[in-house]
Amino acid sequence: MANSRLERIGTIFTRVEGLLTKGAMRADDRPLWFDVYRKFPPITEPKFAKPKPEVKPIRQILYPEDTIRAKFHSQGHGLTAVNLTSPIETSTKRLIQQYKKLKAEGVTEEELINKSAEAVGTERQAEIATKVIPKNKDSVTAKVLAEADIKNIFKE
Repeated sequence: MANSRLERIGTIFTRVEGLLTKGAMRADDRPLWFDVYRKFPPITEPKFAKPKPEVKPIRQILYPEDTIRAKFHSQGHGLTAVNLTSPIETSTKRLIQQYKKLKAEGVTEEELINKSAEAVGTERQAEIATKVIPKNKDSVTAKVLAEADIKNIFKE
């Protein structure tokens, strides 16, 4: 077993097992994975001569939202950073919802993207404006924000 170096003859497990039983490898030098593999062997043993699985073509999965999303992104809408831990909806999802709402109202196809982008943009600006204003007006943060001139911060 020790003179066989081809991967086609036996698996790496059987070769290491042979080295251990013949004394060519000490039990202290066995690989870490050896005991795990022995305890939990795979359902089908990985052999080189195993036939290749049948290659099936990948089905194209397209949803109606994908074409809408592609239209928005091609025009540069909805390309904001996304915080995946936040429960807030993404701008792309809002754009799609607004698009469907306007389409149900009967807006023409050419105007749908621009109007829905404008609507989501105004929602976003209103949302940002409400976040900047602190709830407690006596807090230190509220005082700093009231005194800060963010537009001219780098002019000094």
